[in-house]
Amino acid sequence: MKIKIKELNFNYPNFYLHVPELTFEKAQVASIVGPNGAGKTTLLKCLSGIFTLPPQTVWINGLDLASLKGAKRARLISYVPQELSSIFNYTVLDFVLMGRAAFLNPLSLPSQTDRKLAHEALAYIGMADYAQGSLFELSSGERRLVLIARALAQQAQILYLDEPTTFLDPKHEIEVLDLIKKLSRDKGKTIIITLHNLEMALEYSDFIVFLKQGQVVAAGEPIQILSESLLEKVYDLKIQIVDWNGKKFLVKKNI
Repeated sequence: MKIKIKELNFNYPNFYLHVPELTFEKAQVASIVGPNGAGKTTLLKCLSGIFTLPPQTVWINGLDLASLKGAKRARLISYVPQELSSIFNYTVLDFVLMGRAAFLNPLSLPSQTDRKLAHEALAYIGMADYAQGSLFELSSGERRLVLIARALAQQAQILYLDEPTTFLDPKHEIEVLDLIKKLSRDKGKTIIITLHNLEMALEYSDFIVFLKQGQVVAAGEPIQILSESLLEKVYDLKIQIVDWNGKKFLVKKNI
């Protein structure tokens, strides 16, 4: 699904996010990058509807986000936070089943179809054998995958993931990003993520947005917009771009 932004303005005390115009194409992975405090998570929460915006600010396939409420929005959009916030030690399957809430009537129990979709989501992320296991027994990387499985069970066409690789070791970081890319390619989902690891963002993204102090500094295909001058402008640091075997590596310049 295509996402369009027109004159997005959002205020915190001492912070102002302003995005005049921006478009995310369907079935792509887009990354939002920038230094701490740039507004990455704020933008993601605005796009997901967690933060309320005026009408005619964010459009999804021509539908005004402000007009989409409750279950209707949940069937289109899934927001995946940085970490599990559950205080209850659910089984992995029961937690993934929560992604089906938008399709259930009040006080009704999950159907066989709901359970089938939850099992399929766990199988897709390679964690079918963990279905009856405890959430609290999972590693950080496994918890991130389970969060994605819950979003898959929700069957939303748009996934927003906030820092999905934070605190992960390289192996789990690659596993999560490979899965995100696979979801976009195989299931046609529009995926927007925030990342701190700029090299990974460049490798896995079809589209990238550079934010600084609540403003869009640049946006486009990584290969088209990436430059050392852009990195210095965004990060206030002289960075050299090294191309090795088709991959971009970033090295701090010695002054």
